[in-house]
Amino acid sequence: MRIDHLYSIALCVACTLSVASCKTTEESAEEEASLMLGEARELLAGGEFNAARDTIRSMRKQYPTAFQTRRAAILTLDSVELMQTRDSLTRYELSLQEAREGFRKMQPRTNGQTNDLYYQQQRMVFEMEQHFDELCAKAKFYVRKIDLDQLGL
Repeated sequence: MRIDHLYSIALCVACTLSVASCKTTEESAEEEASLMLGEARELLAGGEFNAARDTIRSMRKQYPTAFQTRRAAILTLDSVELMQTRDSLTRYELSLQEAREGFRKMQPRTNGQTNDLYYQQQRMVFEMEQHFDELCAKAKFYVRKIDLDQLGL
């Protein structure tokens, strides 16, 4: 009976040490993950969207048990997507304006014949407008997603 009692005590001590080491490991993982998230936020602030996204993805792979930091990283990752989309919108809008202006200057007919370049330009402007609308919808999606994530929904 004495050996069984010692065995039980040893088992309890081992379990306690195991749980204690898990807590330390989890806390350490949260701290390391938080540092990586801070780095990602700095990259985002600097306009380095791809690097920020890659840093968050690396953090998620390296620290799968850092649940609090991973939860906070969702907002940051959504912010990366939103900022990158807004940046794309700004650049794309300039291209779209140039294409529209070029199209306005063209004539549907030249010398009494159909102007094929006119219709090609018209189709290109139409496709560019569709892509611009898709970028706008993507930006709206991330704005709503960020709002809902902040509310915890």
